[in-house]
Amino acid sequence: MLSLAAAADAAAGDRCTLDRATGTTIDPAPWARHAIGTRWNLPTDRIALQEQGPDGWYRIYTVKSDGSDRIDIPQVTGKHQGAPYWHPSGRYLFFIAEMPAWKSPALFGNPDYEALPGFGLHDDIWLATPDGRSTWKLTNEPNEKHQGILLPVISPDDRRVAWAQRHADKTYEIRIADFVETPQPHLENVTPYRPGGNAYYEPGSFTSDSRSLLYTSDQDTHSFWRSQIYRLDLDSGQGTRLTTGKDYNEHPTVVKTPTGDWVVYMSTRGVSRLPFNLFLGTDWYAMKPDGSGVKRLTTLSAKAKGNPEHSDTLAVACTVAIAPQGDGFLGDIYDDLKKQSGYVRSVHLRCD
Repeated sequence: MLSLAAAADAAAGDRCTLDRATGTTIDPAPWARHAIGTRWNLPTDRIALQEQGPDGWYRIYTVKSDGSDRIDIPQVTGKHQGAPYWHPSGRYLFFIAEMPAWKSPALFGNPDYEALPGFGLHDDIWLATPDGRSTWKLTNEPNEKHQGILLPVISPDDRRVAWAQRHADKTYEIRIADFVETPQPHLENVTPYRPGGNAYYEPGSFTSDSRSLLYTSDQDTHSFWRSQIYRLDLDSGQGTRLTTGKDYNEHPTVVKTPTGDWVVYMSTRGVSRLPFNLFLGTDWYAMKPDGSGVKRLTTLSAKAKGNPEHSDTLAVACTVAIAPQGDGFLGDIYDDLKKQSGYVRSVHLRCD
């Protein structure tokens, strides 16, 4: 008779994890409508998202994995806030919030359009407790026209925070700082990185050993719409290109599996352009952290007869939040890049 530990190991071996997956099945109904920026904290089993309120401002909330027990994080500046990212323990939630003094035109139904959370302009990094009762401002950016911060992420060992810094001259760099909790949460020892010189930079996630950061950049292609994925070694400061070709690749998320780290990312590789649509859709791919073993996970944007994942509407697969058992994820899908709107789908890994 199997012991409980042996039974658990056997059950884990039967699960379809990313290293073994050959494809996916996607629930037909969205897991969340009119929400994006999904992040899943496994110790607390809570999910953070951002949504646009009736007043047009983006805000952050968290729920349990069954969708219950919604907690709204206060709007610390009364304007846009988003891009939530959990502290590994679940004690804090990192996010970006628009500077209160900034004003820009409204477009596509969005107030202060330039400061939408996905654009990384006119904002600072903030921190909140999961109940939203305590908040801390972690950066203090100048209120300049092109200044901003994009996508803060924290390392699995909870020691370092990385983000993309945009300057008033429109140049970018990666910044990595130490996260210190006492006497109150703050950042120290901010270090800038430009591993490919003057280029666009956007953080994805740290590797599971916290020694490297995966990021997106156009440092080789010199075109954002042909951005590639790289691995930054934090000791040497060197960046290594992982994706190849001229496809548009972005949003790498490191996933720990029974055989080591894998990476989920979005790509235009092999997609079909919809008629009369300016933008290409994307699909989720996976690879090892050295760039090998590339495989396609979804066919959201592959027009083929009998393909249940494809519909004749724009589907831009973006960031993912891995499920606790590692056998699937919640994935953000943008349906309008101009409006920065989308929804969340539940994706299950399949091992044929």
